[in-house]
Amino acid sequence: MTQEPRHLEMTIKGEFVSPPPEPKIPLGTRVLAWAAAVAAMAAAGVIAVFALWLLMVLIPLALLIALLVYLAFRYQLWRNGGSIQVGTFRWERRR
Repeated sequence: MTQEPRHLEMTIKGEFVSPPPEPKIPLGTRVLAWAAAVAAMAAAGVIAVFALWLLMVLIPLALLIALLVYLAFRYQLWRNGGSIQVGTFRWERRR
């Protein structure tokens, strides 16, 4: 056994002595812990609001780009007579 045995403190009458009370955490430490928790929650809130704002900006932008791509595709179909031209590409060597 590597641990020392526990010591039991007893009074002269044979009763056990109550252990000393736990030391109280200083007020400054408690305030600092609460301030850190509030700051972390505020930072998480700021990040969440920024993500939602970014989402609200990018979704309409993506829809607009998709509409423009669709219109360009329809224009190419109209220009080619309603069919997609599949061609063979010939690669010529540069001299």
